[in-house]
Amino acid sequence: MHPIVIVGSGLAGYTLLKEIRKRDAHTPVTLVTADDGTFYSKPNLSNALAAGRPAAALAGASAANMAADQQATVLAHTRVSAIDTQNRRVQTDGGALDYGKLVLALGADPIPHGLSGDGAPAVLTVNDLAGYAVFREAIEGKKRVTVLGGGLIGCEFANDLAHAGLTVDVVHLGEWPLERLLPPEAGRRLADSLAALGVRWHFGRTGRSVERTAAGYRVTLDNGDTLVAEAVLSAIGLRPRTQLARRRGSRSDAASRPAACWRPACRMCMRWATAPRWTVRTCPMCSR
Repeated sequence: MHPIVIVGSGLAGYTLLKEIRKRDAHTPVTLVTADDGTFYSKPNLSNALAAGRPAAALAGASAANMAADQQATVLAHTRVSAIDTQNRRVQTDGGALDYGKLVLALGADPIPHGLSGDGAPAVLTVNDLAGYAVFREAIEGKKRVTVLGGGLIGCEFANDLAHAGLTVDVVHLGEWPLERLLPPEAGRRLADSLAALGVRWHFGRTGRSVERTAAGYRVTLDNGDTLVAEAVLSAIGLRPRTQLARRRGSRSDAASRPAACWRPACRMCMRWATAPRWTVRTCPMCSR
């Protein structure tokens, strides 16, 4: 029997593995991940600073422990380079894997910030546990942080940073935070609540450049205003990693069924089981 192959070890991949094992203790399952396969909860990355929890404290079970607990094979530090849908085989940098069913739970990548200036390469993003460890090291001993983006992640980081005692500027293109999720009144109340913690908002603005200075960085906005920062965090959004699926003709339109979702409370990720062929889509309820 060919195994179910899950590509990705985030909440989607590991939650799917756990749900499979609740229903089926015998079908072999192989989970392939490009990182070390440590299980952790991604939402905790944006609220751990004020609680004094370093990256190591957010790590849960190791890949070996997850494999043992779920009676599965976990291939860490392994990348999938190609998918042969006709022969039901994936090619990895460790060799070929045949599959009975294939699930892509690849997550998403940060949208490129597009900033110019000699400080642009130092702009931080936090999209996984390793990125959070870099972020924590970068802000150690710092007092002023500029956050680019006032969506869900940007607001959570602004809240966490402010509660930790840092001075925070948030640059956001919209007229209020979370404008795609909240109506104006609710968004402005959220802005006021964060402002009461010391967060300074720059609505209707985007960042244009980041330059290094003796004190850290100078962030120049699209209207010419400048902000002084000791660290800059980009939280302008994420794009699902659909490139691998699209290259092989997988359906990723609104009519397809989700292969996996972001949050463990959602059971839409199990719908792959009845799909006529493997599909990929970010769950609309869990698209964070």
